[in-house]
Amino acid sequence: MSLSLFYFLEFTGIFIILGWAIYIVYKLGQLNNMPIVTMALGAYLSAFLTKEIGWSFWLALLASMLLGAFLSFILALSLGRVPAFSMTIATIAMIFIAQTVLRNTKVIGGSYGYHEIPRVNNLLLITYIIVFIIGIFIFRLEKSKIGRLMDVVFVDKEIAKTLGINTYWISVFMQIFAGMLGAIAGVLFANVVRGIEPNQFSLGLLLNIYCFFFLGGSSTMWGVVIFTPILWGFPLILPEQIAKWKDSIYGLLLIITMLILPEGIITKKLIFNMNMKIRNFFVKRKGV
Repeated sequence: MSLSLFYFLEFTGIFIILGWAIYIVYKLGQLNNMPIVTMALGAYLSAFLTKEIGWSFWLALLASMLLGAFLSFILALSLGRVPAFSMTIATIAMIFIAQTVLRNTKVIGGSYGYHEIPRVNNLLLITYIIVFIIGIFIFRLEKSKIGRLMDVVFVDKEIAKTLGINTYWISVFMQIFAGMLGAIAGVLFANVVRGIEPNQFSLGLLLNIYCFFFLGGSSTMWGVVIFTPILWGFPLILPEQIAKWKDSIYGLLLIITMLILPEGIITKKLIFNMNMKIRNFFVKRKGV
């Protein structure tokens, strides 16, 4: 496998995980950006543990997930009841706070960053096994009672409360889960690039994930799966003069999507219609 294909596939898997981290909280009508924060902290923690202390990849991954879950839980206790806009602003502020802390922590390189992270064998296989496991969990979650309750909360939070749904604790749980996913993405990212810097975990990265998520489809887990490789890959085949405008292109696509296709391209209705067509096709074949 060529190095360029390896990086393409690896980053695609990482961005799908981040897209899902945004998605599971957005199902409650909230836009939570903490996965970018826990991604940064998970990347640095795992890199430090494997390089300086000699921990294995899996132990470092577990420690990073616990850190991401803990920090998300602490913040979720306050953000679980705030309006969606307040959560968005607060978690964007957390990205800047995390970057400032990382820049001023000399033990992990400060502004220079943290480099020479130990190599992990079979990283691409590990990444897609993790993506598969997370995908199965989210799929099962959506089909569960909790997933159906989340759909009610997304449509109308007040109606959900009258039905006895504890919207606060559902939000807290999903923020914790999202924080863990962000940490997982950070660990994988650190082991791919093997040299991390605070500026890598910025609003620019968040813009990319927003574009993959909202253009792909914010009402289903499949939108980010289908459109992440497409949107991440197309700048790689463009001429260099155009590819350098990638962030501007993503921003423009995001604006157009919000104005014309608020639910994105892959919607629940589209998925339902496709399932019905496939089912009818097999029913007809069976009848023949």
